[in-house]
Amino acid sequence: MPRGWKIEASDPQPDDRGLGADSRITLSGPNGTLSAIAVEERQSVSPRIVLGDLSPRVSSARNMGAHLPLLLVSPWLSKRTRDLLASEEISYIDLTGNALLRVDNPPFYLQTAGAERNPWPQERGRAQLRGAKAARLIRLLIDARPPYGVQELAEATSLTPGYVSRLLDTLYREALIEREPRGPVADVDMGALIRRWAGSYDVLETNEALGFIATGGTGQLLERLAGEPGSGTRSVVTGSFAARRLAPVAAPALLLLYDDAPATLARDAGLLPADEGADVMLLRPFDPVVFARTSVEGGLRFAAPSQVTVDCLTGPGRMSAEGEALLTWMLAEESTWRAPSLGSLRGKGDS
Repeated sequence: MPRGWKIEASDPQPDDRGLGADSRITLSGPNGTLSAIAVEERQSVSPRIVLGDLSPRVSSARNMGAHLPLLLVSPWLSKRTRDLLASEEISYIDLTGNALLRVDNPPFYLQTAGAERNPWPQERGRAQLRGAKAARLIRLLIDARPPYGVQELAEATSLTPGYVSRLLDTLYREALIEREPRGPVADVDMGALIRRWAGSYDVLETNEALGFIATGGTGQLLERLAGEPGSGTRSVVTGSFAARRLAPVAAPALLLLYDDAPATLARDAGLLPADEGADVMLLRPFDPVVFARTSVEGGLRFAAPSQVTVDCLTGPGRMSAEGEALLTWMLAEESTWRAPSLGSLRGKGDS
């Protein structure tokens, strides 16, 4: 605590019970002003618990006139959980150092950062939101409106129903989708899902990335690709050059291209290898999903908005700002790019 501040712990008082408090702490400022804080201890907290239990309980207590701040204490809290706690105005501390404590009177604000990954993982058999299989399902959930069930999703992604079911359980637990128990997916929090995916993905690390310099400039390279639709490759534009079509932020500088044969493309286009100062990055895809639901414009093939957004959010330099702008566009213009149903995607191939 800063000099002049004091904190004392005590048993919960009767008016703390509505918040489910396990104890109470009293914070006193340099001027002697006291503020009581209810403390709840939990061994584990998921985003679903925040939305389904903590938030309603706190809201109910506030509606009944209780204004005692609630401080949640747990061994570790994920970023998604911390973000939801903050949005619900619930303070938190975990044992790795993640903390947010806000008190109005006396005015006090504390925020620190701890571990981003759980140092004490205990759960087994739960599907993780990383890797190629997870990306296929995440892309589909974003690209098509629900409802859809486990079997439909499994067939559309070439994944096993068991894996899809486990991953949906994880997504539900993290409050990224809504569904009845064992029922079809009813809703998807697209913005939160893309941000969560970006936390375990990196466009230049997840894919095999090779840097080059386009001697004639990136514009000339794009003209060449647009003029050779039968070249045998299936280059797909992503990153800044794809984002500017939908949500321009600034003139793009780095051209990102997905291609199954980057070495062949580099040779045919006369690209010069570059460890530094590259203006072109050729990406050998981590999974064929990057070629799913692309669109063609001016002879060029562009990645789907969902793929472009996560690529920008995890890209270098100002690409993260471009990703944020594209995500804002996606949420505002959903009807212009998102398929109305899973069935409407069938038979469309990659286009």
